[in-house]
Amino acid sequence: MKEVLYFITLSLLLLLLSCKDMGNSPIKGKWQLKTVEREGVVSYVDTLWYNFQSISLFTLQIYLVQKDMYVQLTGYRTEHDNILAIEIESSSYLENTDWMDFKRTFIIEKCRGGELVLVSEENYVYRFVRF
Repeated sequence: MKEVLYFITLSLLLLLLSCKDMGNSPIKGKWQLKTVEREGVVSYVDTLWYNFQSISLFTLQIYLVQKDMYVQLTGYRTEHDNILAIEIESSSYLENTDWMDFKRTFIIEKCRGGELVLVSEENYVYRFVRF
């Protein structure tokens, strides 16, 4: 009987540890960019994903239609309150985005129900869906 109780306790402990969310951030996961709004003009996008992989890792995934290939730009992120700062490592593929520099800061306007809305320093509104 002791062995069964020990096994159940150990199993529950392992289950709890495996379910622990790293950083407890609702932004964690993969998000597909759907629209970018600039000065009232909405552009539809379906070739770009933001991946918030852990507390600090970030990947920007781009589908290059003209080359029929995916590229990934890796970097780091920090999140404090509703401010999200992302820094991408150097890449020649950055020209395929609207990023003017390797660093961007966003306000997290909404992150719930499978929807993420980020507002950039330039006041562009980025709308994502959980992928």
